[in-house]
Amino acid sequence: MWGKRQTKRRALRGMLGFMLLATVVFAAFGAWEWKHGGWISTSYADPETPAATSGAAVPEGSGTITVPGSVTGAEPAPDEFETPPESPDPGGQQPSNPQPPQPPLTPPPEKNERPVSPGKDQYPNRKLVALTFDDGPDGKYTEEILGILKEKGVKATFFLVGTQVAKYPEVAKRIAEEGHDVGNHSWSHADLTKLSAQAMRDQLTKTQDAIFKATGVTSDLMRTPYGAYDDGVLKEIHDQDMTHVFWTVDTRDWAGTSVADMRKNMLSHTHKGGIILMHSFGGRKHAIDHTVALLPTIIEELQDKGYEFVTVNELIASGQAHASTVK
Repeated sequence: MWGKRQTKRRALRGMLGFMLLATVVFAAFGAWEWKHGGWISTSYADPETPAATSGAAVPEGSGTITVPGSVTGAEPAPDEFETPPESPDPGGQQPSNPQPPQPPLTPPPEKNERPVSPGKDQYPNRKLVALTFDDGPDGKYTEEILGILKEKGVKATFFLVGTQVAKYPEVAKRIAEEGHDVGNHSWSHADLTKLSAQAMRDQLTKTQDAIFKATGVTSDLMRTPYGAYDDGVLKEIHDQDMTHVFWTVDTRDWAGTSVADMRKNMLSHTHKGGIILMHSFGGRKHAIDHTVALLPTIIEELQDKGYEFVTVNELIASGQAHASTVK
C-alpha cells in the first residue's frame, strides 16, 4: 500500500513540474512575439504610421493605410514634378482683363453730300430702279426679306423706325453689313407735320442715334411716315444732312393687298429711275406675308424686263432719280 502511494505522489509532482515548465516556456515565447509585432498585434493602423503622405486622411479604426500611388488611395498629393494650382482670388473669381472699347464700324461723316436735285443721267442705256422697305426692322419679315435679297444678289434700301431699331439692333446691323442703304423713318412713325418743331427734331435725332449705335452708319436718307412733310419738316431733314425720299410705286402691301394685285401694279407702273415702296414690318395681320411671297418672283420678272436693282443712294448718284421723289 505504502509503495503505491509513493508512486502516485511522484507522478503528480512530475505532471505539475511539466505544466509549470510549459507555462514558463509559453510565457517567454508570447513576450518575444509581442515585442516583435507578430500574430498577437491588432489589425488597427499604428497612429504613428505616416499615412498622411498619401494626401488623404485615414478614418480612425479603418485598418487601411493608403500609400501614395496605390489603387485604393485618393488623388495623390502633388510632387516635385507638378505645380499646384494657384489659389483663387478672395472673391472666388478669376481676375478679368477688360478689353479697350472698340471703335465704331464707320465713324460718322462730318457732312453728308446731299443732292439738291437729280443730276444728269450717267447711264442712259440702263434702267435702274430701287426697292425700298419701310417700318422695320423686326425679327421675322425683315430677315426673310434679307434672305431673299441675298439669294438674288439684290441691294435695297430700308427706312427704319427708331423704336424697332432699339428692339432689333442685330437685324439693323445685318442690313448695313450686307450692303443695303439704311434710312431714317422717324422714331415712332408719327406724322411729323403735326408735331412741334422740337418734337419733330427729336423724332429724327433719336432715330439717327439708334441707327448709328446699332450699325455704325449715319443715315443720309429720310422718309417721313405716310410721306407727309411740309417746309418745316423738309428744312429740319436738310439741317440734319439728309435727303427726303418719296416713291413712284406704292404696292400697298401694308393693307394686305393680294400678291396678284401687287404684281400687276409693279409691272405696270415701274419705270426707269423708279422707287418702289414696300414694307418689312407692320400693316395688317399677315399682310407682309404677301410681300415675302411676291418678292422673289417680281425681282426676276423686272430683271427680265431689263431693270437693274440699286440702292437709293446709287439711284441718286446715277442721275436717274425723279426730281419729285428726291428733295
